[in-house]
Amino acid sequence: MNDVLRAIMERRSIRKYSDRPVKREDIETVLQAGLYAPTGGDAEPWHFGVLSDREMIDALDEKARAAMRASGIDRIVAMGENPKYRIFFGAPVVIMIYGEKVLRKTGTHLSALADCSAAIQNMQLAAFSLGLGTCWIGLIRYLFPADRCMAPEGYDPLYAMTLGYSAGPEAIRPRSRREGTVTWF
Repeated sequence: MNDVLRAIMERRSIRKYSDRPVKREDIETVLQAGLYAPTGGDAEPWHFGVLSDREMIDALDEKARAAMRASGIDRIVAMGENPKYRIFFGAPVVIMIYGEKVLRKTGTHLSALADCSAAIQNMQLAAFSLGLGTCWIGLIRYLFPADRCMAPEGYDPLYAMTLGYSAGPEAIRPRSRREGTVTWF
């Protein structure tokens, strides 16, 4: 199996991180991989915000937990009420992924979600190749209005991605996939 396929099949979400700092050049490499993601109409509708200050990460974590408690969705409320739960899992780096509200190249907002999803997948694979762990946090876009999530003007928060070294060895568990998800014509 080649390195790309190995990364795709062996990468797992990491939810417990060590305190070991991530080198800036590794963060930049991960971000660069995101910038090379394909986009509809070459729109590149993203902006990335990098948090590596523990106090800022913890403050954003608490805002997220407060929004979770107020969400009205039982499962999410329970997570937000759990004093041990941290949406960023103690990661030393959090990358915020923002998407343009209206794409400057097309005048629509249709591809920002898909394009930013492609960018985050590229970043996760790049991080794995560097020995770093990640977790894609999709709940962000439901928890935060742009003004509470450090989004630049004209952008909405879509996702966050944690980044750091795993606190323990990760067992690569076989992943079962639902049957009937592929139809050959």
